[in-house]
Amino acid sequence: MSVEGRVGLPLQMHQGTHYQVHGDATKPILVLVHGVGLDHTMWQNQVRDLALNYQVLTYDLTGHGMSHHATSATDLATLAQQLLQLMDHLQLAKVNLVGFSLGGLMARVFATLYPQRLTSLVIMNSVFNRSAHLTSAILDRIAQVDEHGPSANIDQALERWFSPAYASANPTYMMQLRNKVLNNHRPSYSRCYRLFGEGDNAAVAQLDQISCPTLVMTGALDPGSTPAMSHALADKIAMASTHIISEARHMMPVENAHQVNQCLNEFLARHNR
Repeated sequence: MSVEGRVGLPLQMHQGTHYQVHGDATKPILVLVHGVGLDHTMWQNQVRDLALNYQVLTYDLTGHGMSHHATSATDLATLAQQLLQLMDHLQLAKVNLVGFSLGGLMARVFATLYPQRLTSLVIMNSVFNRSAHLTSAILDRIAQVDEHGPSANIDQALERWFSPAYASANPTYMMQLRNKVLNNHRPSYSRCYRLFGEGDNAAVAQLDQISCPTLVMTGALDPGSTPAMSHALADKIAMASTHIISEARHMMPVENAHQVNQCLNEFLARHNR
């Protein structure tokens, strides 16, 4: 079932999840889930394109944007339950699910817990089985976030996320994004950053339970969510393939929107006939 009469309107369900619906209610449903410290607006380039063929649902994860704050009990399973509750609220039996970074970790867990609710799955720029070196680095960053909140390592994060050329050419957007991260609710950000930092092997023993067509994609130059991780994760999922976008860094839905949208359109078209 699609969502009638709610297209493009900012709404909030009774559990406190802020969401928006875009596009034609007769089209297949596509859910886009953002990364840590961000919100539903990161997908604006995808919404403009993909809403031509899909009804697109974007929302703010617990602890982000206008949704309710995270607590010490918030984990990847409760983030997956948040999406399940939103789907039930909107009477959506099955969706195509795209998760970016932290959203990709949640999407992976969702697919193992509720496989019958998915038509297809895309895990984008998401970590898997970090090396000892990367584990040590992320644990240091978690400690810094716990101490300093969203301001910890923000400049280094932006350098990892974007190419110097994009950052130089888009100073207004970069400032807006920096402010968005800095304005996160501090305890929520710390909790969700820890989920991102410690969740690389989430549901690893249950990955064989993912039963829908799956695409695992990242950027060739993403230093944290590497192509090797994407290939290794896809190898654990029965119906998975990989796609690596050349010259792309972490925030490729923004910087490399055309390539990302083309890849998503091609993958989704194969599984929504």
